[in-house]
Amino acid sequence: MIFDMHTDILFDIVNKRMNNQKNIIKDYHLPQLLNGNITGGIWTYYTDVNKPLCKFNQAIDYIMDEIELASDYIHIVKNKEDIKPNKVNVLLGFESLQPIKDLKHLKKMVDLGFRHAMLTWNEENHFATGVHGSENRGLTEQGVELIEFMNKNHMLIDISHANIHTADEILKASTSPVIASHSNIYNLCPNPRNLQDFQILKLTGNGGAVGITAVKSFVNPKEPTVANMVNHIDYLKEKNLVNHIMLGLDFMDYLNGPFNNSNLTDLPSAQFTYNLIEELNKRNYTEDEVNKITHKNALRIINQVL
Repeated sequence: MIFDMHTDILFDIVNKRMNNQKNIIKDYHLPQLLNGNITGGIWTYYTDVNKPLCKFNQAIDYIMDEIELASDYIHIVKNKEDIKPNKVNVLLGFESLQPIKDLKHLKKMVDLGFRHAMLTWNEENHFATGVHGSENRGLTEQGVELIEFMNKNHMLIDISHANIHTADEILKASTSPVIASHSNIYNLCPNPRNLQDFQILKLTGNGGAVGITAVKSFVNPKEPTVANMVNHIDYLKEKNLVNHIMLGLDFMDYLNGPFNNSNLTDLPSAQFTYNLIEELNKRNYTEDEVNKITHKNALRIINQVL
């Protein structure tokens, strides 16, 4: 069983709906997920702040309609211990809150079932600052209020894509565990989206966890393999942080353009997760450690926050 803490399936739903397709979850994503034993995850809607696919409200309508069409197969997790057997269990999330006008607007999304958010993608917005923003800019005044709102409304806060200053301020402000859903280890791959040791210590000290991702530019651009991905897992294990490791695989094979070749040579899509499990077994990870990394740590934090 794998609980994947980051996928852009909601974005894909909107993209395909804009091309007059329907039953996207059932016909395309569900077979891949089940073949890869991915029985749950955080599904995010990513808004391209420069060129959105459509108006935000229309995107949300597309998403909710597709969820209804697939309701026999998926379950939207909204509360603690809200996991249904024999279904794919999904937390609805946002990869950037740039389209959210204010807290009243976000409350409407909470009422629809959204329980997760990154404050930014890579941009600066009215809440916070992403990795492409000014290194001296962190949370705005609205952003500080937003963290309090998310804590009170049992939303999972995600610092992937936040710059160092923003991530630090989020960790100081949040009273609930915070995650980095799809970020790897900076010391092994110095990409600005990866986490430095001091960030890892703050994040895990807060009770949060790191979602190791299968994106080649965050693993090893020259040798984008599962073996090198597991090196990032090894790095955390060697720091006695097995209880704080998750998977945020971020498969992009279904996206158009340059992103659809962004994953690993031997883990290019959800159907190939057996290669990851085999590598963990090869390195003598115990069954308990594998279960923690693949789903138990993620579900523990989700239950704690929700």
